[in-house]
Amino acid sequence: MVEWLAAALPNAHPGTVVGADQIIASATEKAALHAHTGAIAVDMESHIAARVAARHNLPFAILRTISDSADHALPPAALVGMKPDGGVALGAILASLARNPAQLPALIRTGREAGAAFSALRRALGALEALGIGGLDLREFTLDV
Repeated sequence: MVEWLAAALPNAHPGTVVGADQIIASATEKAALHAHTGAIAVDMESHIAARVAARHNLPFAILRTISDSADHALPPAALVGMKPDGGVALGAILASLARNPAQLPALIRTGREAGAAFSALRRALGALEALGIGGLDLREFTLDV
């Protein structure tokens, strides 16, 4: 499956993704995780989906885009700004910026990188849809699992 996905997405970088239960925010933490595991990315969702797939003996692959590269630390405002459901906690972001306005450039960079990551993900999904993969009804899938 990985070879097929790599051929379908020639700009992708196949590799290991590590699951974490909390945000890995600093460049130092990211470098240590890479040195320890060889992973090219870390996320907070895929390991949960992998467990479900394994439990049901389903094939599993991850398609991720990276919004915060390994050489950039996330600013505190970005860390407090994420709600558990993935939404944005604007009040917490503004309060963090009020306490430390110097983090604004890093927060703007983080927002730009997130926008670029979402654009890359849309392109990748478009490429997969062109090959006949896509249009999945995720609500139906959860009923099947």
